[in-house]
Amino acid sequence: MKVKIMHQVDWRGWDDRKGKVPLLEDQVNEFIADKEVIDIKYSNSISMAANQEMSDTDHDESVLIIYEDKLSTIKQKTFEYVSNDSEINDFTKKHDVIKIEHFGALDDVTTIITYKEDN
Repeated sequence: MKVKIMHQVDWRGWDDRKGKVPLLEDQVNEFIADKEVIDIKYSNSISMAANQEMSDTDHDESVLIIYEDKLSTIKQKTFEYVSNDSEINDFTKKHDVIKIEHFGALDDVTTIITYKEDN
């Protein structure tokens, strides 16, 4: 199990999706895209200070992400005596293919596809 703590870099970027400051939500979504999330905790705080000469407001957003890296398994699928390539093409479109190998002669070709599958 791993932990990642993230803070909003600059709260003024909250609603500015076109600006240089990424929203905390976008940062979190990008980080967890390839993770197995166990839990997410969110904290939001506002502080204010004022005197006769000035006033200031500070806003802080924090996220704690508890996660594990996604595990992948390497698998192979064998296609023997395929009359056309559509079955192989359909398979490669739906899987994270690492390597395709062909063995045999013109009319007797065996294709082995090595691919990655997330657990």
